Amino acid sequence: MDHTIQRQLVVQTAKVDALQTQVAHITTLIEQIVLAQTSTKNTSTPQQDSPQGAAKTTTTTKSTTNNVQVNNNTQINILAPCGLRSFDAEDRLIIPAALIKAAFTENPRLAAYCKLTDEEKTNAEAAAPYVLEALMELVKRAHKDPLSRNVYLNPKRADQVLVFVDSDEVKIWEVRPLLEAVRRIFDTVAGNIHRIIVTDAERAQLPYDIQSSASWIPNLYDDEPDKYVKEAKQPMVAHLTNTRPQQTLTEL
Repeated sequence: MDHTIQRQLVVQTAKVDALQTQVAHITTLIEQIVLAQTSTKNTSTPQQDSPQGAAKTTTTTKSTTNNVQVNNNTQINILAPCGLRSFDAEDRLIIPAALIKAAFTENPRLAAYCKLTDEEKTNAEAAAPYVLEALMELVKRAHKDPLSRNVYLNPKRADQVLVFVDSDEVKIWEVRPLLEAVRRIFDTVAGNIHRIIVTDAERAQLPYDIQSSASWIPNLYDDEPDKYVKEAKQPMVAHLTNTRPQQTLTEL
């Protein structure tokens, strides 16, 4: 009987020793994992010098750097310059009378439009190319101001854009459908033209031929906005591609 008990004690002792060995091994692994995580958190990626609007590394703490999640869970950092206008604000684009004057003077197609008869200027079909040209030309000129560059193409989806949204609660970049963004942009351009034409002080800054020509752009656009938005898809993609600064959007 004593012999049997001694054998059981030996077996149990061996099991306890094996269990203690396993526990020690697991403890070592946990310590290694914690050490590796601590090392990663304490390591920061050097920040590269970059032009205004360029992306920063993930360790940047500037409040102007915002993150956006795209559909494939890729995180994108975009540095929003101080004073960047919110895409959802009424002043998402600034279009003064001087900008309209320059567009209709320097753009050959718009200069040609000014020379058409009133009947030709108001013909929806014949005037359509000029209307689209005016809308795109004014967008391009407005976007020369860095504070108006509140929209970029989504680098992962050709049919989406990233727009800067600045509200009382948050400052973030949101994903929006491309055509929805084009509609908002064109609505703003048309609205600015209309405001200038009906405001005596601003209208007086335009030569008469530009007054009488530019005044038809918002009217013709408002008659068929969806048509102009659809036709502007490719030109707008090209424009937003051209205005994207080097390394503005960095996939992390």
